[in-house]
Amino acid sequence: MRPIDTPTFRPLVTACAEHGISRSVAFELARTGKLETFTLGVRRYVYLDSLRTLPERLAAEAAKAA
Repeated sequence: MRPIDTPTFRPLVTACAEHGISRSVAFELARTGKLETFTLGVRRYVYLDSLRTLPERLAAEAAKAA
């Protein structure tokens, strides 16, 4: 079980930059629905679970296409 003080979301650009994803690619992934995001005011946030599972989901998508 996850401790209560562990964040479940972070600002999109900050979280993606920490994972080596550029700002433009981060917004493209969000636009296409590959990252689950939401907005509070004018700031966009990403669910960290969505970001953590992104490589597996992209690999599965590529395997389907091939």
